[in-house]
Amino acid sequence: MKELLIESKGIRTKEYFIPPFELREGELVILYLYGGAHFQGIKTELVNVFTGRIKNENVIVTKSLTYVDYFRESKFRSLFFPLRVGKYLKKSGNLESKFIQKIYEIPWINKKTKINELHWNSKRLLSLYTTFSKTKHIVFELAGLGPDDAKENYDIVRNEIRKGGSAILIDWASDMKDDCDKFITLEWLIDFEENKTVFKI
Repeated sequence: MKELLIESKGIRTKEYFIPPFELREGELVILYLYGGAHFQGIKTELVNVFTGRIKNENVIVTKSLTYVDYFRESKFRSLFFPLRVGKYLKKSGNLESKFIQKIYEIPWINKKTKINELHWNSKRLLSLYTTFSKTKHIVFELAGLGPDDAKENYDIVRNEIRKGGSAILIDWASDMKDDCDKFITLEWLIDFEENKTVFKI
């Protein structure tokens, strides 16, 4: 049996419950939160647990995951001092990793390309490859991507995890339900009307 990296006995708040699950080496687990205004808040809470930033008495994190934090740049910097791909990779990635070169397989991207000129999916891929250059144990999301781009990102993660690593996808859609090791669905502990009030839906 593969190494146990995260063991959750269930994450419970006043509003919701995430059923128990385990994450082992080589597995990709999807946590399905449904779509809505609640998504970002709950996602952030879960990311903080799985990355080891905060403790949860019902979750044992033997191996902390790394969140694929997507690139953001202030309007001022974007206008006057835009960051370029090569400098970003040098600062944020492991230049010895094969993943650093993968971003350059996209024809319109080179070291001098301004990141703020990249399409949204290309920015996502840049962040994903940069994270993979340092670790193969990640927590990520696909929010904001269309179906084709979401599948491209997902397939990259799926293929790499099979070679060794682990991942948790926190998602608002169930499109990948049949292509993961475990699919865990959030359970609401409050009725929908109260839910709308709590999360301002």
